[in-house]
Amino acid sequence: MKSRVLLSLLKKEFLNIVRDRKSFIIMILLPLLMFPMMIGLMSLILTTFTKVDGGKITIGVNYNITSDFKEFVDNYSDNYEINIIYEDEDKLKEDFKEEKISLYVIKDENNYVLHLDENSTTKAASNSIIKNLYADYKEIYITNRLSQMGIDYEEVKNEFALSAVQENITQMGSLIPSVISMALVMIISSVCFSIAIDVTTSEKEKGTLETLLSLPISKTELVTSKFITVFTLSALSGFLAYISLFCTLGFARGTLSMIGVSSITVDFRVLFVYLISIILISLLFSGLLLSATIFSKNLKEAQNSLYPLELFVTFISMLPMFGVKASIKYALIPFVNISLLFNNVLSSVIDPLFVVLTFASTIVYSIILIIIISKLYNSEDVLFNSKALSYLSFKNGKSKTVAFSPLTAILIAVIILLLDLYFSLMFITSSKYLLLAMMPITTFIVIGVASLLTRFDVKEGFKLNKFKFKKFFNLIMLYIGVYIVANYVVNFIAYLFPKIVSDYSAYSSLLSFDNVFIGILIVAVLPAIFEELLFRGVIYNSFNKRYGLVCAIIVSSLLFGVYHMNVIQGVYASIFGLMLAYSYYKTDSIFVPIIFHFINNFIATVLPYIEPYLIELSNWLNIGLFIIGVVLTIIALFININDKKLPCKE
Repeated sequence: MKSRVLLSLLKKEFLNIVRDRKSFIIMILLPLLMFPMMIGLMSLILTTFTKVDGGKITIGVNYNITSDFKEFVDNYSDNYEINIIYEDEDKLKEDFKEEKISLYVIKDENNYVLHLDENSTTKAASNSIIKNLYADYKEIYITNRLSQMGIDYEEVKNEFALSAVQENITQMGSLIPSVISMALVMIISSVCFSIAIDVTTSEKEKGTLETLLSLPISKTELVTSKFITVFTLSALSGFLAYISLFCTLGFARGTLSMIGVSSITVDFRVLFVYLISIILISLLFSGLLLSATIFSKNLKEAQNSLYPLELFVTFISMLPMFGVKASIKYALIPFVNISLLFNNVLSSVIDPLFVVLTFASTIVYSIILIIIISKLYNSEDVLFNSKALSYLSFKNGKSKTVAFSPLTAILIAVIILLLDLYFSLMFITSSKYLLLAMMPITTFIVIGVASLLTRFDVKEGFKLNKFKFKKFFNLIMLYIGVYIVANYVVNFIAYLFPKIVSDYSAYSSLLSFDNVFIGILIVAVLPAIFEELLFRGVIYNSFNKRYGLVCAIIVSSLLFGVYHMNVIQGVYASIFGLMLAYSYYKTDSIFVPIIFHFINNFIATVLPYIEPYLIELSNWLNIGLFIIGVVLTIIALFININDKKLPCKE
């Protein structure tokens, strides 16, 4: 790689970006103005809720006020004037509707009822002031009455004193860091989206990419210059946003004091982690978006294809607002880990292990993406779309997709997994029914969007074919054998590692339902359909097309196990996935693995209801049953193995 050529390419890329007003506005003005606008809007809202219109509050009452109360009201505040008018209840209602009074009080014996409009922002301050006024007067009234009886109210009240201490104190509370971290992620992603489209799709549309390739420069130099451009400008936008953030916070002390933020200081340890986080998220976004935009033929196609990804990034950036805390289990999940790290940094709470794992995993993901970009740019089919996006999917004679590429299939699976994680964090404590239902719905939506974007032939691609019952019944013996073997394997693992049983027990509690029919629907029917569409219909088919049958069976089964995210289910699902993939291959129909998947989950759903009636087997019977399972599996494979010749790699 020649440094002089690389510098010339970088100069060309930067000049093109600077000349583009839209990119300049997104890259410079967005990070500089985002936080002033956010804090300004917050200040406007808070002022609206705390300002008394005209400095005057008029309230209506339907009872005669005492001289003591009148004197108390007159001396209550020097900042605003409180006027009281006396009318009957009907007249007060009419005046309140016509907004002649801010609120009115109806007395019913010893009960004072405040009638107010909580939906009105202009009356919010008046409502709060009058509530406090009556509460304060109540204290004075009680004190005076008890004093007349010879009782010291303050002494009695102090017999039961209550106070609160805020633990995990942060400079900006809990909500502000969550909002700011979301804005930071969205700023960097927006800049990266815009720049990546400019240096790839825009050049393809204008024809300048062909001109560059005709020059005496290597594709490595070309892709390096584009990656450095996108990374540098997105990181620069993050730095500008950081400067803008603390300048804005410095000038907005009045607004911050309204929400309990007393002061903002800069810890250089926190500053260092934040700057490194900007670099890492810029690396990740640059690699991901450059590898995605290169497939688009024009700007409109690029914007449409990246829109779902932008929504996904927005959802991920909102996780801290839902109370998700940084922990080791999230440290390896891309985007989620950095979003949580931003939130922690702004809260001045840093877990060294979480930081190290986040940094290391992000660098690994970035390296993988850089390798993918370099391979894509070395293919003229991809650069000029000469094979109808063959890197994204496999086409039939009608130019319809019959299988996604392995890269696309893995991307679909990752998006589904991250969305499932996102929804599990949202609904795990509120509704397990909604949580378990959202997972298949997510799979349906993601696969549906991918199918529409690639013109997927659903019937041919998923193999929605009829199957011969003879082949199906031949596979039943294989299912029984694999079912027995898989159960004994996971029981043996649980015996060796008892700790993982407790982890599985916590998860399996989600799968218990008061209504068995709801359990069958959510645990057996929906997963059987949508998990098979993903792991056999998408992943198996993609790897079978590119790498052949054996690789397709193994990869789809292993990913099926990883998807379940716990050791017990993961091992069982991987073994069972081998059988499902093999049955898919033998029958050439997605309906067969769906049926076996349903039967398996159905047994798991109803087993807790019939378990009390089952007898406990002795050790020798368990060993015998395991041997029977192994023998049945071998016999079933022997019967089925000669029915169909194994296909070669296509």
